[in-house]
Amino acid sequence: METEALERPADLTIWRTLPASSPLAQPERYGTLREAIAAAAGALADPAKQPWIITEEGEILSPNWIRTYLN
Repeated sequence: METEALERPADLTIWRTLPASSPLAQPERYGTLREAIAAAAGALADPAKQPWIITEEGEILSPNWIRTYLN
């Protein structure tokens, strides 16, 4: 991933792995991909949450990608 991509906007959606009683996931827009990754890091601490990021270029970053990037 290009360094410049980290400074472009990105959408973070946190899906829940709980039963259907959970509210539907809504994407949240972040000013930079760095901010979206930081927010996703907090969600990764909860096994019931699965953060997915869509970059401005349309790349889809899975929870495993986010974990790998953070490590």
